[in-house]
Amino acid sequence: MARALNMEIPYRSDLKLVRLKSEWQICFQAKGKLDGRPIIAWLRNSDGEFFCEVGKEHQIEDMPDIDRPNFFGDKFHHAIDETDDAGKRTRSLAGADNIRAARAAFDALVPQYSNRRLILREGARIVLVAKNGKIEP
Repeated sequence: MARALNMEIPYRSDLKLVRLKSEWQICFQAKGKLDGRPIIAWLRNSDGEFFCEVGKEHQIEDMPDIDRPNFFGDKFHHAIDETDDAGKRTRSLAGADNIRAARAAFDALVPQYSNRRLILREGARIVLVAKNGKIEP
């Protein structure tokens, strides 16, 4: 009887996680033409379809390494990050595996970082956003 081995195969180095607005795709770069003009574009790895032009994306992340728990590299299931106005993470502030502990930490950090934008994430999903010291609905 054959036995399957669970092997972690690293991703190709040319693949990146690319975000356009709120959509993430695994992409690679390719040269081509769009409306008759030469461009460099992000193409989806799954089907090679156009995702967006290089330079028009909102965020680019490396694919996960074997040792990273997820593509943001978080140590915890819930994370609190400082972001710029466009939503790109500038610094990781805290994390917790329990949502109640993460929410308590988020509530404690909002007044301390009142002039910054903070987000509480569950993996890649944004749970809460705080701007100017106020939590947005």
